[in-house]
Amino acid sequence: MRPVLFLTLLLSSACATGAALAQSGSNWVDPPGKSGPSASEGERVKPAAKPSSKPGPRFEAEADGRTHAHRSAAPSPARRETRRHDRTRAAEMRRERRAAIRERARERGQAHTARTERLAERPAPPPARMARSEPDPRFSDWAVTARRLSLDYLDSVSAPNGAMLASAPRFYGSTVRFHGRVMSIGALLAEKRRFARRWPERRYEPQGEPRVACDGASATCLVRVVHDFTAQSPTRGGRSQGVAELTLTVSFTGGPPVIVAESSRVLSRAGA
Repeated sequence: MRPVLFLTLLLSSACATGAALAQSGSNWVDPPGKSGPSASEGERVKPAAKPSSKPGPRFEAEADGRTHAHRSAAPSPARRETRRHDRTRAAEMRRERRAAIRERARERGQAHTARTERLAERPAPPPARMARSEPDPRFSDWAVTARRLSLDYLDSVSAPNGAMLASAPRFYGSTVRFHGRVMSIGALLAEKRRFARRWPERRYEPQGEPRVACDGASATCLVRVVHDFTAQSPTRGGRSQGVAELTLTVSFTGGPPVIVAESSRVLSRAGA
């Protein structure tokens, strides 16, 4: 029994001495032995899982960071008071501006009302008296003369051609506005001659009294005569008949009254 025990101790000591010498000659250190049961024969040892390179969740740390940032961003009591004071001041300024606008509008309304009342209280000026235009004493004489001249003129137009053309110069002035055209007495007489040749037989009869209106500033009278007319041309076989209105302007400046303007228009024709 003793030799066996001695041999066992000797072997154990040799193994321990060899292991110590092997570790002292190398930098590698044997890992400690597993305390769990050893793998059975025939089973392959699975490799250990590699540790993940991604950091694990840090919910608590991140929450702590946000809380710290929120606390650091929160305004101080002095700053909150300053902001509250600024808001209050801005509101007061807006109220003051609105009150000033209302006050100006009220003052303008009062001023307008005062002006309206002053105008209403002011007595109205007395109505201007219409200046009564006294009739020119010459008008009555002019009217009578102009009326007689127009009737004499119609009689001359009804006369034969020779008599009409011979009497025409005494009715007109040196220039005449004949149906809108200003012409000399010579040109007017040429117009009358053409008319007489076209209508050698004529008859002009006034309907009632001529209407006369005189103007003192121009010393003229406007005469309107409505008349029946008949004009014939035996050689041509022509005939014209109807009612016309003759308008004459008679001037009383510079000597005897003369016709300075003449126009006429046909009101109706026989058989029309």
